[in-house]
Amino acid sequence: MTPSKGPSVVKLPVLRVAALTLLLLAPGLGAGATPPVSSPEPAGAPAFAFRVERGGTPIGTHQISFSQAGDALQVDIEIQLAVTFGPITLFRYEHRNREVWRDGRLVALDTETNDDGQTYTVSARASDAGLEVTSSANGTFVAPADIISTSYWNPATVTQTQLLDTQRGRIVEVAVTPRATREVTVDGAAVAAREYEMTGDLKLRLLYSLKNEWLNVAFMARGTEVDYTIERLDRPLVQEVASR
Repeated sequence: MTPSKGPSVVKLPVLRVAALTLLLLAPGLGAGATPPVSSPEPAGAPAFAFRVERGGTPIGTHQISFSQAGDALQVDIEIQLAVTFGPITLFRYEHRNREVWRDGRLVALDTETNDDGQTYTVSARASDAGLEVTSSANGTFVAPADIISTSYWNPATVTQTQLLDTQRGRIVEVAVTPRATREVTVDGAAVAAREYEMTGDLKLRLLYSLKNEWLNVAFMARGTEVDYTIERLDRPLVQEVASR
C-alpha cells in the first residue's frame, strides 16, 4: 500500500490505505527477455506475515512470499483489509502484487487493487529505455531502470529519493531519515532494529532489523494510527534475499 500525498497519509471513508505494497533492486532487460509475471509457479508459505491494526483494532493482513523463477526472484504480495461495524463492512481494501527481480532490479510488475470499489491496475516491464509502466490511473511512462517499488520489503527503500507506487502507478518523491535504534521482539527473541521516517509524497515510519529485515510500517489515517505487527518472519530467507 502506498499512503497518499498530503497531511493525512491515507484517506478512506473510515480508512483509506493507499497501496503498501512493500524490495530488492534488479538490470534492465530487453522487453522480450522479461518473463511474464504470471508464468512461475505460485510462491509457498509467506516470508512475511503482518497483522494490520487501526487504532489498536485488527483490520486485516499483509503477506509477502518469495520464490525462485529461473534466475529471477519472484515476490508475491497480498493485502486484505476491512473496516467493519458489527456485520456491516464500512471499507474494504484488497491489493495483489507480483514482482520479478533480476540482478537487483525490478524487471516485471503486475498489480491489481480494489480500493473500496475503485479498481486500479499497474503493469511494468524492463526495457532498454528503463522500466516501462502502464497504469490505469496515470497512463504510460518510463521510470528509471533502477527504481524500487513501494513494497517496503527491500531494505534499499531507505536509501531512495523516488519510488514506484504499486497501486496508482506513479513515481513518488520521498526523503528518508534514520531515527532511533531500539530492540523489538520477534518470535520471542530480542532483535536490534532501526526506525526510519519517510517524508515527501509519502509520510510514514518504517522499521528494519540491523540484518535488513522489514519489521513494521506505521502511518496516520484521519487522525488514527495504522500499524503493522509482524506475525511470521522467515529470517533465514529474508536475510538471504536482502543480501543479493
